[in-house]
Amino acid sequence: MKIAEATAGKLLSMLLEGGLDVALLASPEPLDSRFEARPIYSERFGLAFPPGHAFERLERLRLIDVAGEPYQDRINYEYGSFVDRLCLDRGVGIEPAYQSEREDWIMAMVAAGMGVCFLPEFSANHPGVRLRPLAEPEIVRVISVVTVAGRDHAPAVKAFVGAVGAQDWAMG
Repeated sequence: MKIAEATAGKLLSMLLEGGLDVALLASPEPLDSRFEARPIYSERFGLAFPPGHAFERLERLRLIDVAGEPYQDRINYEYGSFVDRLCLDRGVGIEPAYQSEREDWIMAMVAAGMGVCFLPEFSANHPGVRLRPLAEPEIVRVISVVTVAGRDHAPAVKAFVGAVGAQDWAMG
């Protein structure tokens, strides 16, 4: 069995090309009929910030709250374009202070007080990073186990898909 980490688009391409048998991913857009997606859990997005930040006094944040904040930009995350369009549509300007494909570096920058970033709630596990849910608008991503529709799979792949589907993914 091969395990790969990549963007949702790359994982979907690898599935179609036969380079992967199964993927765990989230996509802000519905997948086309070539794929079979089985939702396994969902999580809200929020704004990550360092201790002592003004966001710490608030229970829930609005998209507009990110305006004017130094922004730590997670490159290639599956909801990046979606969040960018949402900000643009609502007139919320965000200016990246730092960009990286490495989530751990982004989290270190946030923890060091260098800015804020959008982050799924179950990813906020770096020491010194706080998270408040985004309420206006609420953004929720659904993590799914994805295969190519109609493709016959080896017993190991079927077992993996069954195990992932049977898992209790309650994170609370």
